[in-house]
Amino acid sequence: MTGSWEVEPERVDEFAAAVEEVRARFEALRSDAEELMHPSNDPRLGTSPVGSGLTDKFNNRLGGTAGLLEQLGTALARMDEFVGSAEAAAARYRRDDASGAAGLRMDGPLPS
Repeated sequence: MTGSWEVEPERVDEFAAAVEEVRARFEALRSDAEELMHPSNDPRLGTSPVGSGLTDKFNNRLGGTAGLLEQLGTALARMDEFVGSAEAAAARYRRDDASGAAGLRMDGPLPS
């Protein structure tokens, strides 16, 4: 077919499994990043102004408003939105496919 696309329900299931794997990896990254935010993991760069400044910069890159944790959260939210949309589309496809198939079934003998 030109200019259109088709959905294969079994491929949707494979896609959902792949998304769950990616989500698990994102969550592992988030967990690792949150662990790095623990005060015991602060970089030990001394108490000089330069050392304190570098420590603050590191912590901001990890946990600040534009830091890694925020970006991971945004990525997970967007992935959840995309997956929700894909799952809804798959459910509609399955429902419409079943409805269409039911309309094609005939009870009794075939007309001659």
